[in-house]
Amino acid sequence: MTQSPSKDAIFYIKYYAMKYGETIERKATLDDNGCGVHYHKKHGYPYYKYVDVWATEKFGYDKEGNPQYRNASKEWEINDQPTLEVNHIDSVLKS
Repeated sequence: MTQSPSKDAIFYIKYYAMKYGETIERKATLDDNGCGVHYHKKHGYPYYKYVDVWATEKFGYDKEGNPQYRNASKEWEINDQPTLEVNHIDSVLKS
């Protein structure tokens, strides 16, 4: 894991997504609505809550005006630039 970026900074977060069975990378940012490192209440493992910039651009804000939040569990990597040549989000954005 790498250090958490500052609020409103744009970064790329890479982690293994069990939902997709592969490592994915998302363009992300943080806000004041609980983003950052947390620990699972029952199992104790760390997770990182962030705003998924690409999903917010694609799907918009929810009824309460919140962006699309996502969680990376257990292990993640934060970078200033994308590191994957092929990205899972490409197929999501085309749908």
